[in-house]
Amino acid sequence: MDETKAAARADCERVRWRSRRGMLELDLLLVGFADKRYATLPAGLQADYRALLACDDWVVLDWLRERESPPQRLGAVVEAIREFNRGRLEP
Repeated sequence: MDETKAAARADCERVRWRSRRGMLELDLLLVGFADKRYATLPAGLQADYRALLACDDWVVLDWLRERESPPQRLGAVVEAIREFNRGRLEP
C-alpha cells in the first residue's frame, strides 16, 4: 500500500512540474489545478491531463480561453480546468 501511495505522490509531483510551462498565463491556470484537483481526478482524466501537457503551450492556452475547441478526447479535462479557474483569477 505504501508503494502505491508513493507512486501516486511521485506522479502528482511530476505532473505539477510539467504544469509549469514558462508562460505565466498557463502557469496560473495549470499549476493550481494540478495542486488542488489532479490527485482527485479519475484515472482517465488524469491520463487526459498528462496528454494535454504534451501539447503546444499556445494551443492549450487557446483551448482554455475558448478561442479554439480542444480535441474531443481532451474536452472534459479542458472543461475541468476552466471550471476550476472560473472566478478564481478574474478581478
